[in-house]
Amino acid sequence: MFLKNLFAKNPFGPLKEIMAQAHACVSLTEPLFDAVLADDHEKIKDAAKALSIAEGECDKIKHEFREELASSVFIILDRRDLIAIVHSMDSIADQAEDLGVLFTLRNMEMHDFLREPLQTLNERVRAVVDGTLEVINDLDRLASTGFTGTDAKEVVTKIDAVCRLEHEADKAQDIFGKTIFEHEDDMKPASLIMWLKIGNKIGDVANAAERVCNQMRLLLTAN
Repeated sequence: MFLKNLFAKNPFGPLKEIMAQAHACVSLTEPLFDAVLADDHEKIKDAAKALSIAEGECDKIKHEFREELASSVFIILDRRDLIAIVHSMDSIADQAEDLGVLFTLRNMEMHDFLREPLQTLNERVRAVVDGTLEVINDLDRLASTGFTGTDAKEVVTKIDAVCRLEHEADKAQDIFGKTIFEHEDDMKPASLIMWLKIGNKIGDVANAAERVCNQMRLLLTAN
């Protein structure tokens, strides 16, 4: 009922709601990594559970959005484009939840040499998601101007900034991976494999967020 009322007033409100929930999921990775850095396995489990609940809420909003989108008559943009953006937003939440799952598969050893590159990678990925949230929050302003003009150009500039942030996240991911291999003799094989998977999964969060922005760019340049 909430989204139905929101659709009647503003068809882009629910889109912002989904991105806000995806952003909330990524925010919940902070206590997860705090627990990892503290080597607190009980808190890791608690954080993973919280991530799962938050991702489930994102799924609920997404499904309701798609149902309302199918019956809505006031849609400025192509429904397929909107569904693609929603899918990428949902992927942000999915990747964040997967991080929690990975850390509960085994008790990971928190090596001192991984602390700094892990924290740097997390910070840069969160910056990408923060920037993406800001882009999506501009939907109301874009809708009022028909997705053209000065406002659209300003949003494209924000999208460019997010893409630069994602590139910085990629570089942090590379450093994280190189650090693992520099110390591979000090790690158990299973630990090495799992840390590589975790690094890739953190990077997947940023990739999904950048994909949302690039899909928004296509919408803006098509108008």
